[in-house]
Amino acid sequence: MRERLGSGPRIVRALFAAILALGIPIAIALPSDLNAKVYASGAVALIAAAAAILAAALVRRRREPADASRVAAPRSAQDDPSGTGRWSLELLRRLEWRRFEELCTAYYEALGFATTQARSGADGGADIGLVAGGADQVSSVVQCKGSSVYTVGIKPVRELRAAMAAAGVPQGVLLACGTFTSEAKEFSRGENIQLVDGAELLRKIGALAPEQGQALLKLATAGDFSTPTCPACGIKMTARTSSTEGRKFWGCLNYPRCKRTFFGASNAPA
Repeated sequence: MRERLGSGPRIVRALFAAILALGIPIAIALPSDLNAKVYASGAVALIAAAAAILAAALVRRRREPADASRVAAPRSAQDDPSGTGRWSLELLRRLEWRRFEELCTAYYEALGFATTQARSGADGGADIGLVAGGADQVSSVVQCKGSSVYTVGIKPVRELRAAMAAAGVPQGVLLACGTFTSEAKEFSRGENIQLVDGAELLRKIGALAPEQGQALLKLATAGDFSTPTCPACGIKMTARTSSTEGRKFWGCLNYPRCKRTFFGASNAPA
């Protein structure tokens, strides 16, 4: 490799020397007076320098494509058919609710927060408490709405406000894969609640150090990250089909003892 990269300068030096070696004797021999010989020799030297510069430019231009090829190019669909090699909204929406929750928790830990969790609600979601470095109590409550939730309305925002009041915490954050309704945004403004949609969450992850972003991607996509976890039993659900409508859905493996179901959108059963 070193010889190939060094061959360009050697070619340029050889060309320069050859023009001088051949041209200067001719320039000295042909003119009759001394001044003409000096001018002719100078002209040969200029021609040699110009030829060397042109040769160097051509060598550099030929080498640039090879150098550029060593730069990592963005992954294409062919390079990454599973869609798990880089962050995207599509990937974020494929995460089942518990994996999305784990991702959000890990994100705040990457920022330096300590976290606490308390399960709340029938959907199995958790209130994630954020404890700033050096503090001894929770300063913010975070809730996550992932999986098939594309548009989040005011109800989850009200539930977060109630959780903040119960914990005596003045700040809250609601993270979602999708977007928020205007009603949810309006309510949050007066309640000290930050709404983070999927696009904003990806921007926040992208602002982390590259190794932290890759660690979060590895966490998010490890194993089966799209099949929902049963909120009641804590096990992966299974694909089922409605006997009346023929609609596919996720059902708990412990049916009929557990009748929890998920009718996913982004991660619906195949």
